Amino acid sequence: MKSVKAVFRNGVFVPLEPCNPKEGTEAIVVFAEEGEAERPRWWDKLAVPEEKKRAVRRLSQLLRSLPHREVRAVVREGEVELFVIVENEREAVKPVMEKGIKVFEETGTYLPIQVISTRRFKRWQELNSPIYSEITSGVKVDEP
Repeated sequence: MKSVKAVFRNGVFVPLEPCNPKEGTEAIVVFAEEGEAERPRWWDKLAVPEEKKRAVRRLSQLLRSLPHREVRAVVREGEVELFVIVENEREAVKPVMEKGIKVFEETGTYLPIQVISTRRFKRWQELNSPIYSEITSGVKVDEP
C-alpha cells in the first residue's frame, strides 16, 4: 500500500507528487475540508494572503527533490519573495524556475523567486550585506 497526496481539481483527484499506479488500481480517498489540513509550522509566521501561502507551500513541496536547499520567504509591503539557497545555482536555477512555473499554472499565483548559491550567501554574510540579514530574518518555509 502507498500514500499519495492529491488535490481535487475539475472533478478528479490530481496527484501532487509523482506516482504511476497501474490501470484499474483501486484507492481509498481520505480528504480534509478546507482549513482542516495540517499546516506547516511556518504558516502563521508568513504575513501574506492564504492563496500566497498555499502557493509557497506547493513550491516548497516541489523543491523537496532538490538536494542541499533551503527556502526562505521575505515579506516586503505585503508581498512575498522567495530565496532558494542551493549549493550550485547554475545547476539549480532551471529546475527551481520550472517548479515556480508549475505552481503558477496550478494556482494562478505568481511567486518571485531568486536562486542563490551558498557561496554567494556566505559572501553576503562576510560583507555584512543588508540582503543577508533580510534573508536570514525571513521565514524558513522548507517542508514538512
